[in-house]
Amino acid sequence: MIAERGEDCMKPSLSIKLPERDTLKRKLPLFLWSVFRLILLIGISYVILYPVIAKLALAFMDRADLNDVTVKWLPRHFTLDNIKTVSKIVDYIPALFRTVGVCLVISLIEVFVCALSAYGFARFRFKGRGLLFALVIGTLVVPPQTYIVQLYSRLQSFDIFGIIGLFNGGEGINLLGGVVPFIVLGVTGMGIRCGLYIFIMRQTFRALPKEIEEAAKVDGARTWRTFWQIMLPNAVPTIVVCFVLAFVWQWNDTFYTGLFSPSLNTLAQIFSRLNVLITNYLGSWSYVSDSYTRLLCSVGSLLAIAPIMVFYAFCQKAFVQGTERSGLVG
Repeated sequence: MIAERGEDCMKPSLSIKLPERDTLKRKLPLFLWSVFRLILLIGISYVILYPVIAKLALAFMDRADLNDVTVKWLPRHFTLDNIKTVSKIVDYIPALFRTVGVCLVISLIEVFVCALSAYGFARFRFKGRGLLFALVIGTLVVPPQTYIVQLYSRLQSFDIFGIIGLFNGGEGINLLGGVVPFIVLGVTGMGIRCGLYIFIMRQTFRALPKEIEEAAKVDGARTWRTFWQIMLPNAVPTIVVCFVLAFVWQWNDTFYTGLFSPSLNTLAQIFSRLNVLITNYLGSWSYVSDSYTRLLCSVGSLLAIAPIMVFYAFCQKAFVQGTERSGLVG
């Protein structure tokens, strides 16, 4: 009797422990995967953010902190003189406004023209559409160095079917210098990575239901009104993605700006020769250590990326949403 009661008492405890053990077996792999994913994300974030954090720590160090072995991350003598010095060397504020204006105008033109082209590829059927779209994608594959000489000569003597030459003694107009070459390239869809923007927005327009266009036609809307009032508002997240990419690529460009408009003096052009500018500026000093020169170069690179980081911080939510909806992921 006593043994039977003991066995009866043991059965409920076994029935309780077995489900808990099964639950633990199911949750343990998920927990280990979560830990591994967290460690991986922390490692990747550290690799990406370490250069920025290091430059940020150097930016506020005094010259005395450079020779102090006890100073690693936090400066002992906090100062803004390094930022002021680099800003004075590169004339930062005027160059910043000039660069923002140039990038803003060019990015808006490129995004609008690419959206118009993408809508045509997505919705209109005409002969040679596939070939033309293949040529658009081909602009992403062909290196710009293969056609840059011909493009330079065309901009140096710009003419449209010889019409301008009839009124200008047989010579075209020189468009080199300033922002005009980039406006021409943007209007013609030949700007930096315009083929990519056309592809992204074409995918978005193709994903939109045709019923909304048919409903607009029933209401009497023509093609332009349908594009402007129906298609563009539904593609705003993708447009934001293309605008951010166009703005950042134009901001960082030194190849086209250095070739077509070397006197434009954008921040990318200025900071590409920052080492020379710092050496010339500090040449009048009796003694300048190499560590201080490297410090000023680090501050300059931080000033170069700071506006882009602020710009991305404001556009981050729309950029991520647009990337998810544009067909780039998934």
